[in-house]
Parts: sequence; structure tokens; C-alpha cells
Amino acid sequence: MVRYRLITTLDPDYAAEQELRNRVLRMPLGLELSKEDLRGEDEQLHIVGLDERGQVIACVLIAFPGAGAKVRQIAVDEAWRGQGIGAELIQRAEAVVRERGMRRVLLHARVTARGFFEKLGYSATSAVFIEVAIPHIKMEKDLPPAASTGSSSCCSA
Repeated sequence: MVRYRLITTLDPDYAAEQELRNRVLRMPLGLELSKEDLRGEDEQLHIVGLDERGQVIACVLIAFPGAGAKVRQIAVDEAWRGQGIGAELIQRAEAVVRERGMRRVLLHARVTARGFFEKLGYSATSAVFIEVAIPHIKMEKDLPPAASTGSSSCCSA
């Protein structure tokens, strides 16, 4: 079972989140997360997925440039893929975005992940471009208004 929670850059799990993103997103490209990649993360939303031992096995980062919301990175440990964890992370991130009164999320998807995001309701809004040395495409999704439940629907503390 996976438990989801919000963390900050001061949380002890932040180092494990960085390691996961580096291993899943950068190392396969012959790259490493840089100080530039990490700049401004203290102002971003971090949701992590933890396994039964409390190990970080998935994460998503959401930035809030201007009045918008942008999925910056999403990573799921290879051993945990295919179980709906990535989709759950995106849905939880969207819930926080809605709770903040925003109605649109954008992201730059790796071309290989386009189908994943289309299944979640995202639409391509650009031609293919190169980012972090590989082909990406800009995608967006309009969100319905937040349901007023009185509490956050994202994660445990």
C-alpha cells in the first residue's frame, strides 16, 4: 500500500525525493540533477508516495509561476510502475491546484509519456521541442472547480 504526503525541502524525505528524481529522470539520460534544477523548489508543492517501510517510491512537483500551476516533474520507481501510482500523484496534485482556486494545469511531457497524460485528460498544445536533451510536448488540462469539503483532499501530514 502506498501512502501519500506533502513534504517541503526541509523534510527528511526531500533528499530521498531528489535521489529518486535523479535516478529515474536524469541518470538514464547521462545527466544529474543540478543546483539549477533544484533552485526555487522551496516554493513548489512536493507530493511523495511512500511504501510500507516509509521509503520514497514516487513523487510529483508542482510549480506556481505567476497565477498558474505547472507539473514540473513526476517520477515513479521502476519497481512500482504500472500500479496507478503516477495517475494518483497527478490527481492529488490537481486537487491541491483546485483548492488554490486555479482551473488549469500545464506541463512539458516527455513525448514517450504523452499517452499517459492524455489518459488523464491532458491535451497537447504545442509542437515537439527539445528540453533536457529529449523531445517534449506542452500539454494542458482545464480543471473543474474544487468541491468544498472543508479539508485538503491531497495527502496526510
